[in-house]
Amino acid sequence: MLVGGLIAIAILAYWPSAMALWDFWTSQPFLGGQGPLVVTLSLWLLVRSRAALEGTPLRPSLVGAIALLVSSVAAVILWRAAIEELHMLLLPLLMFLAVLAALGAGAARIVAFPLGYLYFAEPTWRILIWPLQHLTVRAAVFLGPLIGMPVVPSGTLLRLPHGVTFEVTPLCSGVNFLVVGLAVAALVGELQKASLPRRGALLAVMAVLMIVSNWVRVLAIMLAGYTSGMRLLVMRGHVLFGWVLFAILMVGFVALAMRRTPLATPGNALRRHVAGVSSPKWVPGFAASVALLMATPALARIAPAVLDSDEGGLALQLPAARGGWQGPLASSDAQWKPEFVGDHSEWHVAYRDEAGAVVELVAIGYPAQEQGRELVNEENSLLGSGDLTALGAATVVRGPQPHFEFIANDASERRFVVWSVYDIGGRRFVTPLFSQLWYGVRSLGRVPYSVQFAYRTSCEPSCEVARARLSRFERIVAGDITISRQRTTLAARGGRTA
Repeated sequence: MLVGGLIAIAILAYWPSAMALWDFWTSQPFLGGQGPLVVTLSLWLLVRSRAALEGTPLRPSLVGAIALLVSSVAAVILWRAAIEELHMLLLPLLMFLAVLAALGAGAARIVAFPLGYLYFAEPTWRILIWPLQHLTVRAAVFLGPLIGMPVVPSGTLLRLPHGVTFEVTPLCSGVNFLVVGLAVAALVGELQKASLPRRGALLAVMAVLMIVSNWVRVLAIMLAGYTSGMRLLVMRGHVLFGWVLFAILMVGFVALAMRRTPLATPGNALRRHVAGVSSPKWVPGFAASVALLMATPALARIAPAVLDSDEGGLALQLPAARGGWQGPLASSDAQWKPEFVGDHSEWHVAYRDEAGAVVELVAIGYPAQEQGRELVNEENSLLGSGDLTALGAATVVRGPQPHFEFIANDASERRFVVWSVYDIGGRRFVTPLFSQLWYGVRSLGRVPYSVQFAYRTSCEPSCEVARARLSRFERIVAGDITISRQRTTLAARGGRTA
């Protein structure tokens, strides 16, 4: 009950992480559909270990308490920074450290596997999609001719004779089969109470089995489609076909693993009186662990609400014309239409130098960031839905401030240099991850504003001249742009401001 209480408190205290996990399981069943089953198995493993837990002395751990505090602060920073995958990744660790801090190393060892098993329900496995996808392409190119299908690759497209083309999509990477297969192998090893080498062997065999079986699945579907003119039913049910193949392999794998080493029987150890279990001496350590679990999330909610309770939107102060530059001028270019999630402010202006060359400035601002309303989001696009197309990107150091640079083309094939930088409460960053982490740290107190600046100018007469123009613009004009919060009425807070 003590372990269950700590887990429940961790879920409630870090509710944004728990809800993000639930959203991942329900909105992306391709990758997270096994989540509820993994949680159910994890709870079953915890209940299964109750006899061992009841016979374990309670010795609160100071090292565990320190690790819990550090992990709690890190989780809240990542949550405030809206870096979902990382703060979700810390949730099972926080549960484990809470048990370690409150109940000691003995209890922590017992719950380590049940809580670690939750990592099979995490979205971090998505990092394997790209390598597995391209490994599948290479396998199809190598093995296809051996079964009468000469394959010519083109990125993730596989071209066959007679105009037949297949695409190896993320679904074809097999990452979902791999994750579930590894979860089965890990569970078998735990139920057998196998040694570490045997557990490693089970996982390694399962990994190879799942990767190779996915190649077989893809090649079988390609062969069926190629030989039937794309008419066989398996073409429309290729995912179901994959799960049927997976089920057959799992039955064989588990049967073979159990034949060599049967499942261990849960110990029916006598429940014995252990010094400290019935004594109130464990209460201070348990209470301290609960306080550590709840303190940082509570601070992250209360402090910004108190410090920023009456703050309004953002105001952009643009410098007047100077050093040969004219402006700020209205920007009428309809091709540049940035797209950013959530309510935000957006400014479009232009400056013209003495030679008549124009530098356009776009600024995207958030008074406060949260999930679904942040500068760094995979749905955001600085170039947007207009006619601009990015050609290449790099980090450049020209002038007083490094920038992220990319070259863009418009519909008339004119080429532009675009520089971009993040401003988080007055501190500038080029790397998106660093900007979000700094935002998470700063938002433990007063929430900082967040703005992305972008400057664009045409490559006339060359892109190198355009870079020199942007460098001069940054030094003379952009360096004096300031952001401030304004106290406004409710009507002026939300929406998009131009």
